[in-house]
Amino acid sequence: MATINDIAKMAGVSAATVSHVVNKTRYVSPELVKRVEDAINSLEFPPNFVVKKGKASAPVTTEQQYVVLIAGDTHTPFHLEAEEQIEKKINAAGYSLITVSPTNEKQKLDLYSQLLLSQPNALGVIVFVDKLDDPIIKLLKRTKIPIVLVGKMLDGVGADVILSDNVKGAYMAANHLIKSGHENIALLCEDPNSYAITERINGFKQALEDNSIRSNPEYIISGLADENSIFSKIKELLLGQNPPTAIFAANYNTLLAVFKFIKENNIHCPKDLSVVGFNDFEWASLHTPAITTVAQNTEKIAIEAAESLLARINTAEDSDEPNLKLTPYGEHKKIVVPTELRVRESTIGIGRGPFGEKAASSELLHLTDTEKKLIRDGNYTAAVSFHYTGKAWMNLHEQGIKDVFNSLGISLIAITDAHFDPVLQSKQLESLLSLEPDILISIPTDNTKTSNAFKKVAKSKTKLVLITNVPNGLTPKDYVTCVSVNERNHGRLLGRGLGEYMTKHNKTNIGIMKYGAEFYATNQRDNAAEQILTEEYPELKVRGKVTFDSEEDAYKKTIELMNLYPEIEGIYTSWEGPAVKSMQALADIDRSDVAIVTSDLEFPIALNMAKGGMVKMIGAQCPYKQGQTLALAAANALIGKNVPSFIGLDPLFVTTENLPKSWVEVYREEPPAELKEALKDHPRYIGLS
Repeated sequence: MATINDIAKMAGVSAATVSHVVNKTRYVSPELVKRVEDAINSLEFPPNFVVKKGKASAPVTTEQQYVVLIAGDTHTPFHLEAEEQIEKKINAAGYSLITVSPTNEKQKLDLYSQLLLSQPNALGVIVFVDKLDDPIIKLLKRTKIPIVLVGKMLDGVGADVILSDNVKGAYMAANHLIKSGHENIALLCEDPNSYAITERINGFKQALEDNSIRSNPEYIISGLADENSIFSKIKELLLGQNPPTAIFAANYNTLLAVFKFIKENNIHCPKDLSVVGFNDFEWASLHTPAITTVAQNTEKIAIEAAESLLARINTAEDSDEPNLKLTPYGEHKKIVVPTELRVRESTIGIGRGPFGEKAASSELLHLTDTEKKLIRDGNYTAAVSFHYTGKAWMNLHEQGIKDVFNSLGISLIAITDAHFDPVLQSKQLESLLSLEPDILISIPTDNTKTSNAFKKVAKSKTKLVLITNVPNGLTPKDYVTCVSVNERNHGRLLGRGLGEYMTKHNKTNIGIMKYGAEFYATNQRDNAAEQILTEEYPELKVRGKVTFDSEEDAYKKTIELMNLYPEIEGIYTSWEGPAVKSMQALADIDRSDVAIVTSDLEFPIALNMAKGGMVKMIGAQCPYKQGQTLALAAANALIGKNVPSFIGLDPLFVTTENLPKSWVEVYREEPPAELKEALKDHPRYIGLS
């Protein structure tokens, strides 16, 4: 007589699919149903395990030994993948797997009772515990065959238990969002009585607590039973006084509803709203945007469940209560399988100002024709104090400022270069203040040592606009705005650039060189890069970290780092100046094989990258646009318009492939001839029209 595996082979499907068709326990496509039914009907003698329609309450018989799989929700990717893996293990042991889904319908319960209690060939049962009805739990307590529970323990049921680390997974998801600059994070989920959901809520709360963020009960919403309730709650949150910047969907169905809401309401993810989901699935990386998820190790969970049950089956032959009998490796086991955070494009870093402000867009600085005329009629003056000049970053800032001021009739009466000397800059600020400009644009050389000089500016009639950093002792009331690159996104790009290079070339060991001074913007960039490297690329190993206090110091620190950790194959360095010193040091110790990733698109490192040298990726600011933004912020302030206290502009991700285009976007001119010549040898170089 044919077995369930024989029919599966004839129909070209799995044994689980045959079980679903026969027992009507899950939706199966009409095509597959027909294939299974045709295979069964082609047999001279129908197999005993087939329960014909209209006779579901009749006794069920099967001659082949089998294992039963019970799952409360069999339609999620997690359960589908787990079932496939379990079936492979059970079939390899010579048994069949019969999958059933619990329900309160009496005929179905009768079927479960027959499978678990009345059939001598039933060897064991694997149970996915969440969403089980009480009658099924009572049935499990009565059965004498071995049991393995997946998801949580059940009182009164002796069984091995396989658990996913829900607490750690939710903690990682929340911590990732917090480290990316999010503080208002909403957690949405279904059944609040679910053991897994309870654990995820606990992990979420713990991450908030560890980051000194108060847990807001209004942001933790459970019991969302359907799509309409999820839509209603998201609308309520987004229209509130402090709308969330991120949502953690703690289960699969909630995640689907969140993205449907985003699509229907023209919300941009992640720019407007970052999203993380619990449970990874096949199309998560293919979605637009690709979805950041907490991945349960489904294969590991399934294998542990199947192997635990098979081990118990092998020791249960002589026991009156086999599900209570000891396994070969001790009493009933509790196995916790780790989860993994998979960072993708559905989450974004929020640039933060020195006082925690969310980075505002430069688009808010638009001026009408009437406002432009009002500014021109004002005959305003301005001055600029740079920390040092002579490099493209400062030159492009200066040009952007000049172009806007010239178009608005604002006279630029002085530009100073402090040569990175805080004492000199303090004196220069006093001299500039004596000229009584209406606007002063400046970047401090040292937030502490120049503090007193900047305080004098703040107390004067001159409006202060800051580049990148805010001197100590100043508050947003003391200046118009601070304009910077979105340093958190900048660091994320740099971390991803090094991570992708290392992964692609099967390299593992990295070093990190951070700026040691207290510059919140650079510190934010460095921390974001390290976060991405450790979260998104867990296979990489951070072998060593050093800090440098000046560009010149970076040479010595590189030698120190490589002497301590010669296995390092790639280094992150804060910006171009220290990176050049690192490259010199590496060349001097014959380690030009080490990859470098850094920021600021300056000619020396661009040429090195174009020639296939140590530099593999550059995070580029757009200093000309930042200069324009500084000037526009000043102009808005001159006519009394409200200006956000922090404005962040997004950086560029520059590789050899897009170097020509990026150069034009940053410098507003074609690359130098030497750079274009070096790029001609690159296989993907197209050139410029």
